[in-house]
Amino acid sequence: MRIRFKPTPAQRAAVRAQLARLEQPGPALEILGPALPADFHAADTASALQSAHSDRFVLRVLVRSPTGQERAYAVKVYADDFGEQVWAHSQALAGGLQPNHDGPSLPLRYVSRERALVFPWVDGSFLSEIVDDRKPELLRRAARLAATLHRLPVVPEPPTTPQMFVAETRGRCDRLRHRWPETTAVIEPLLVAIQHAAPLLDPSEPAPVHGDLAAGQFLWTGDRLVLLDLDMFGYADPAYDAGHFLAQLERRCLWDRTLSAHADHWLACFRDAYLSAMPQVSPRNVSFYQGLTLVRKIYTIYRKQTADRARLAPQLAARARAALEDVVPSGQPR
Repeated sequence: MRIRFKPTPAQRAAVRAQLARLEQPGPALEILGPALPADFHAADTASALQSAHSDRFVLRVLVRSPTGQERAYAVKVYADDFGEQVWAHSQALAGGLQPNHDGPSLPLRYVSRERALVFPWVDGSFLSEIVDDRKPELLRRAARLAATLHRLPVVPEPPTTPQMFVAETRGRCDRLRHRWPETTAVIEPLLVAIQHAAPLLDPSEPAPVHGDLAAGQFLWTGDRLVLLDLDMFGYADPAYDAGHFLAQLERRCLWDRTLSAHADHWLACFRDAYLSAMPQVSPRNVSFYQGLTLVRKIYTIYRKQTADRARLAPQLAARARAALEDVVPSGQPR
């Protein structure tokens, strides 16, 4: 699981230069290549930047034919050769998935010389932005989609262990306390709770995981739920994905106060549907990874300079503490 990658200055500069080049029609069309239908003749292209980071960017490339037909694609470019690993993992997943069902968005091709993946463009609404009566059933569908992914007989890499997740979380907390010492009083009790809960995890069999599962990674097309972005793929306790999703949903409901009344119901919709589809997954482990993710998100809101972080941090800490307490069997001190 690619948890933390920092590109070199040379890689950052190369990404910026490549973005400027691929915003031009000719190079973008060359990357699409065989992804275009054989009978589709391209007259011109228009590229629009969708997201940009120091180590990657995504373009939406719209291709038009002389007759006015259009085809849209997403082109994702990396600072290194990591896209090749995503391509190999996607190919392995494809063999166990049914087309035109709820499932992950898989790339059409990988262009090694450009370090670029080409995807079909998917129009729809992010599950994180849907807050009406459709939400509960879509959360259940998201849970079942995650379960489908976790059941695939794919081993993409060596397992990421609970100890590795704990170490990564401790690293974030150390950086948080170093840069913002005022967070020490909030973070230190949570680290103690994590160390107390970690040995109580149930044994688990690793599975292919998304690694960054959240409502913002699901796109609702109107008839299909599509899971985006496999950049954090890994091989771990599937409870990690479920706990991560729940923590991100809880965080969203804390950030947007208009959603707080729905939080408990929405969380239960996903959790219950997931555990029903995956009865072999430990509820205790799901709670642990939910708490662990909430702790990590305290670092995130400070790193991103979130305006109301002083309000959010204690609330995230309280939810993290509650989730970690659920790991401890009743009768034991908490």
